[in-house]
Amino acid sequence: MIGAGPGSLPRIVAEVAAARGAPLAGYLDAGPDPQPPTTPLARLGDESRLQDPAFLAAHDLVVAVQGPTRRALLEAILARGGSLPVVVHPSAILSTTATLGAGTIISAGVIVQSDARIGRFCVLNTACTVDHDNVLGDGVSISPGAHTAGHVTIGDGAFIGLGAVIIGGVIVGARATVGAGAVVVRHVPDGVTVVGNPARPLPPKPR
Repeated sequence: MIGAGPGSLPRIVAEVAAARGAPLAGYLDAGPDPQPPTTPLARLGDESRLQDPAFLAAHDLVVAVQGPTRRALLEAILARGGSLPVVVHPSAILSTTATLGAGTIISAGVIVQSDARIGRFCVLNTACTVDHDNVLGDGVSISPGAHTAGHVTIGDGAFIGLGAVIIGGVIVGARATVGAGAVVVRHVPDGVTVVGNPARPLPPKPR
């Protein structure tokens, strides 16, 4: 695992790996203020190990860093020939026709339906559902209990908040944010934050 600290993602990754019977070998420090994980793991070094072809060849890597540095780390690992497995909790239900991109993390209770296409580096959190024929870009994060209907498209780097609902056929743009509990009934442009029921863009901040 790359990245540690007190955040939730390292603990979730460690627990998912253990539940699958393939516990993590250890962790690498990452970021400007590295901290050990709350889940006891052996420290294997820091990000400099990612420059070592032998280390990359010997380990599958799971990036548990959150925030803007996550995607850069993932891209760097792939560029250097590293392996980014899909990490899936055994309680998740995945259609046999769904596709999952490298480095995606799928938590307990997630459901992914038929012909859904999940991009690279996504994080699907507890008990969210992705229905049939959805297309998720790279780096999409779906919070616990959020649900999409069929034929939804979600662009790269979008964030879907806790308990949000997206109706069928809607497009959520790249880097857009859907607030917690929002009900999205129309397309969301790139980079826009929407909240409420029905979801509407946040008004601009006063200057």
